[in-house]
Amino acid sequence: MPRTVRLRELLLGVEGLALLRHLHDGDDAAAAARVEEVRRIVDDPVLAAGEPTVEAAPRDGYAAWAPGYDDDPDNIVIALEEPALWSRIADVAPGRALDAGCGTGRHTRRLVDLGHDVVGVDLTPEMLDRARGRVPEAWFLEGDLRALPLPDAAFDLVVCGLALAHLPGLSPAVAELARVLRPGGRLLVSVLHPFQALLGWHAPFRDAGGRRAFVREHAQAHADYLAAFAAHGLAVRGCEEPRMDAGHARAKRRAYAAVPEATVAAYAGLPAVLVWDVERA
Repeated sequence: MPRTVRLRELLLGVEGLALLRHLHDGDDAAAAARVEEVRRIVDDPVLAAGEPTVEAAPRDGYAAWAPGYDDDPDNIVIALEEPALWSRIADVAPGRALDAGCGTGRHTRRLVDLGHDVVGVDLTPEMLDRARGRVPEAWFLEGDLRALPLPDAAFDLVVCGLALAHLPGLSPAVAELARVLRPGGRLLVSVLHPFQALLGWHAPFRDAGGRRAFVREHAQAHADYLAAFAAHGLAVRGCEEPRMDAGHARAKRRAYAAVPEATVAAYAGLPAVLVWDVERA
């Protein structure tokens, strides 16, 4: 059954996060402003309105999301993820590359432009249709991260962008990503930061009928990733955790429109993305 998500709940959560983060290093005036806003939010009947919000399985969710996936100019996660991941892609010499969980092909496009021979794999046919139109030079296949339709040791570089945390467990997918990577090859993984997933930040979208929905982001800890990499012969070369600034916080549009100071106080400085750079032994 869909949960009715109310604006009041979101705003109270933002106010609480802002208070907690600055409990010991804020100032009394700012804290008093937060408490006064909490009173206003609780007393405002308009903010009690909500929308049914349903959880969608990854394949179904991205099928519904595909037509508008690339249309949001304020996607905080992509804005932080792409520079971090692309700087590491640029460090790898052109060769055979896999974009695993390629979506609409944004990383595929980058890989092709850098001279790689690229295969893209995704679970969702609707996303693959958009990727084929965006990157006609690449080859695309439908497939699951946990059962890639590809041979062993076929790639010099594997990129998996913002897909792995949609899975409830890491090991099956990490085993497959390692299997298709040649010895000495690089695996670059980006995910929503687990801290944000623990705060209830998932992958939200509206379907063709305008209904609000989300694809779940599982909050695997750093230790979970390290264990999965070690179990499948992958050694960590580096890790990045890009953080939001005040500008990124403003892109939390519903919260910022109602409580801008609290939204910046709650989110600015928090990591939003986790990027792993690992190598197959």
